[in-house]
Amino acid sequence: MTGRPFARPVMALLLAVPVPALLRAQGSHEGPAAPVPLATRWGIAAGMGVSYADAGDVVDVVNSVVDYSDRSQRFRAGVEFFGAVVVPLSDVVSLKLDYAYLLLSYNGSTPFGPGDFTVKAHLPTLVLQYVLVDEGLYNVKGGAGVGYHFGGLSEQYGTVNGRFNGSGAGGLLELEANTALGDHLFAYLGGTLRWDFIGTLTDDAGRTAGVNASGDAATLRFFSAGARLGLSYYF
Repeated sequence: MTGRPFARPVMALLLAVPVPALLRAQGSHEGPAAPVPLATRWGIAAGMGVSYADAGDVVDVVNSVVDYSDRSQRFRAGVEFFGAVVVPLSDVVSLKLDYAYLLLSYNGSTPFGPGDFTVKAHLPTLVLQYVLVDEGLYNVKGGAGVGYHFGGLSEQYGTVNGRFNGSGAGGLLELEANTALGDHLFAYLGGTLRWDFIGTLTDDAGRTAGVNASGDAATLRFFSAGARLGLSYYF
């Protein structure tokens, strides 16, 4: 049996190799790598949503012009388009620059014909977010932020074609969730509460948009609650 003299040295060599080294060499016993927490990754997001807003002064202005049967209620559903950039600060804290464009529309009949009243607001906000849940494939974050906002009211009826603008501070509370569609692409779901203090609405000549129910110059102050749907991308 000429093969036996060679078998003994080979067996001795195999037994001399530590078992962990063999397992590392095979690699088949290692589990999948843990997902990287989203809180440690830069991200961007974009989408649209619905906001239910109470712009009381604007409603007072509209109702002072339209027929009684077309008077608007305090709350009005509007559309919001948003974009955001997310910068991680730690494993649980991130900073987000959020921009939203809010559009509200009020319509009704006036003594001078159909009336169209439109609110447009630009809402850039710096938000500090805290991670509530982060499993790599999905996360949930809560945040609060402030910003300086700009908005305007346009009105068209009969021969009237007016545009009024204002600016002021605004605050935001939000809750957002991201769930994986791929390694980098995520579905974005969010909810927002806003308190905006955009001041007196004036035109280029300094004229105000009208007065509210208290007789004060109309502003674009409003409260809103909204829901968002979009996509986020984490690098």
